[in-house]
Amino acid sequence: MITTALWSFAVFLASVFGAMLSAITLKAKYSGKIMMALWSAAAVIGYVTAFVAYRINLTDDTVGILGLTALVVLFVILFYEGTISEKLFVSLTACLIDNVCTFMFCGTTDTVVGRRLGLITNSPYDIPNLLFFIRVKLAVYTLFFLLYRQFLRKPLQDMIKSLEGNLCSFVAAPAVSVLGFYLINLCTNRNNIYPDNRWFFPLYLTICLIFAIEFWLLYYSVLQSSRAMKSAAELGVAANIQKSMLPCIFPPFPDRKEVDIYATMDPAKEVGGDFYDFFMVDDSHLAIVMADVSGKGVPAALFMVIGKTLIKDHTRPKRDLGEVFTEVNNLLCESNSEGMFITAFEGVLDLETGEFRFVNAGHEMPFIRKAGEEFKGYRIRPGFVLAGMEGISYKAGSMMLEEGDKIFQYTDGVTEATNAGNELYGMERLSKILNKCGGKEPVSILQAVKKDIDAFVGNAPQFDDITMLCLEFKAKMRRREEKV
Repeated sequence: MITTALWSFAVFLASVFGAMLSAITLKAKYSGKIMMALWSAAAVIGYVTAFVAYRINLTDDTVGILGLTALVVLFVILFYEGTISEKLFVSLTACLIDNVCTFMFCGTTDTVVGRRLGLITNSPYDIPNLLFFIRVKLAVYTLFFLLYRQFLRKPLQDMIKSLEGNLCSFVAAPAVSVLGFYLINLCTNRNNIYPDNRWFFPLYLTICLIFAIEFWLLYYSVLQSSRAMKSAAELGVAANIQKSMLPCIFPPFPDRKEVDIYATMDPAKEVGGDFYDFFMVDDSHLAIVMADVSGKGVPAALFMVIGKTLIKDHTRPKRDLGEVFTEVNNLLCESNSEGMFITAFEGVLDLETGEFRFVNAGHEMPFIRKAGEEFKGYRIRPGFVLAGMEGISYKAGSMMLEEGDKIFQYTDGVTEATNAGNELYGMERLSKILNKCGGKEPVSILQAVKKDIDAFVGNAPQFDDITMLCLEFKAKMRRREEKV
């Protein structure tokens, strides 16, 4: 009876250890006193279950391994908050840790030290050896509890939080591991490989090393998944911030009858390096900007923010656009440790006269549609890219727009969109679709171009950001003296 009680208690301690690891990892449903009462009742159930099982057969660990593990998992699910997969993963992982600690450190220590101390005379179930084994377990479990709390609990909690409690794909690994421990134990018992057998120590040491490696791989897998989800969430935030920085309310100037404008950006990744902008320089001048930062992803997006801000801040009434780009270029060169550059086009439309002044820094040529005519590429000197070299001087040009004229500007992601056959969308296709829908309003023109690009590309992946802007000069603004 005493032997059964001590052995049941020794086995029961492993489940207590697993339950404690789960308890400090998850959030309890109830107050401290209630939780203490619940766990006390659970402990009684667990010990009585183990005692009855070992009273029937002292060498049968079915209940000791599988039964007590099932009870720990059940009580964790009932007593703690979180998703089912989260609670299953934590409790099963805790039981995997307690099994590794038990067989790798407790069992092997007892086998080696207990025999040398003369505690094992007839069998490992001798009472002096069982008392020694319990002390070893208490020492090992205490040590690993402190190590878990100090080094593993917080990372595990952070991973669970990053995965939003969705650990369904990871639950199988610790569950199979716990079952594997039982099957190995069953096999060794049937072959009379007990702690007093010379094969017991090397066999279980090897097994525990395998499971320790498996645990680390499992932990690493969850860690990588949580980091990936965290990065995805951060990129989602970055994408929202980027979108909020681009004008996205249309029509942007509902009380202005002189212009109609529409623009879109479809990034190739979560965040892109393209940007467009339009803003009133003063009451009678409207600026439009189209630009493309070299590279993609977060670095390009950050550089985009700097470039967009500088261009807007330096565009002032009556200031020459060549001077604007010259100054912006020098400022970008000062803070360009990554060697990035921006191709950019900016134009300012005088709403009173129709004069459209522009400057181009290595960007695509715009398409111009005179009222009643076709869209045609407007060949202008491209100039050097921004942030490419300090001290570059940019020259502005100008043209006259009449009522009904349109400007279409874009980035190279439009013309360089590639289909599965590695063919480029190209200028010819762009010109054709622009002329097909040239008489429509800007929003319809951009929608038609995007639809045509999508049809051309098909299922091929998007390699570059696709950004477009269309401006229609609908009517001249009355001069100030006329208003008076």
